[in-house]
Amino acid sequence: MKKLFVLAAFGFLLTGFLSSCFHHGNHVSITISDDEDEYEMDASYQKRKTHAVQVYLNDLLLNSSVTFRNDSDEEIVLADNTTISLRSYPGHLNIKIDKTENPEESCEMIRVVCEDLKDIMDDN
Repeated sequence: MKKLFVLAAFGFLLTGFLSSCFHHGNHVSITISDDEDEYEMDASYQKRKTHAVQVYLNDLLLNSSVTFRNDSDEEIVLADNTTISLRSYPGHLNIKIDKTENPEESCEMIRVVCEDLKDIMDDN
């Protein structure tokens, strides 16, 4: 009886471990923080979506003199003098904008960009 219990417990643990390994690749986690002073999006997503995220950010946010790269952690000044903090590496993106230092229109633009990024990251 004791052997059967140990065998069953081992089987449940092994099943749980294996199922977590297979589902991890499709995991998308997006957190939006919006308070008086700052808007922030922190996202973890499938690494295979990194190129699509990069292309979107290059096309929408950045002018031709600045390019969005993997493994970057930088403050970026856009053509309209909007300053954002951008940290990225394959499968992860963090964007912050200080609402007290940027115009309301810029903050709204970043909000829309983050909504679009959510769709890109979550698209199967």
